[in-house]
Amino acid sequence: MLIYKKEGDKVKNNLPLTELEVYDIQQPKEKLTFVSARAFCSLSIRTKGVVKIKIDGNELVSEAGCITFIPKGKSYYTQVVKDTRMVVIHFNTQNGNLFDGAFVTKNAAPVFEQLFDKVLKSHSVASSSNFECYSYFYRLLFELEKHFAEAQKGKINPVILKAKAEIEEKYKDNNFNIDTLVRSLGISSSYLRREFHKYYSYSPVKYLKNVRLQNALSLLASDYYSIDEIASQSGYSSASYFIQSFHSAMGCSPLKYKEKSL
Repeated sequence: MLIYKKEGDKVKNNLPLTELEVYDIQQPKEKLTFVSARAFCSLSIRTKGVVKIKIDGNELVSEAGCITFIPKGKSYYTQVVKDTRMVVIHFNTQNGNLFDGAFVTKNAAPVFEQLFDKVLKSHSVASSSNFECYSYFYRLLFELEKHFAEAQKGKINPVILKAKAEIEEKYKDNNFNIDTLVRSLGISSSYLRREFHKYYSYSPVKYLKNVRLQNALSLLASDYYSIDEIASQSGYSSASYFIQSFHSAMGCSPLKYKEKSL
């Protein structure tokens, strides 16, 4: 399960693509223009020029080498300051926007420009599948996720990074909890709670619960495991506690969720 802050925005996960279109756009210098809310998300890389974007009360500046994200359903103003060219990907996902808010980030590696180019060249309006194009776009999202995570690492307390890593490593052990975590790290529970929430917007307890729940959801969807096995492999002390926790989080029993998902 992925959670981290990126310029104040939280990246979401588990969002399969439902549609994707790609364009190579060139725009001449122009005055401030209003763009009404659109029914898709937009992710682009600018290869030339400068554009100012006013959205949600913020002004973003996108220059050559910048990657820009505009959420679905957001109106904004744009001003082309210098003649510009960009490769832009319009897409939708099953569960909403990929990020919580618009952003512009400086391209940190040649791989981004290469992947945008591969998405563009492999896209075909005549293809009913575009599997190759989708695969490049997923790789692009993976590299973007990695880029933000690396940028964030240097800003996060190493002890908190270790705490997060231990949760992700030991969550399947039903004897593992936040009390054992703080003892192993040699810090107080209040310090861990405060610092963890500062960086991840979650308490460590909630993060542990979420990781266990995500694993349980994955095992449920596979249709290979019993409720007892799922509880055991997801770090719950008993099947009854798993069912109780699952219902509290999802609003239905694990079996009812399984029936719906299958």
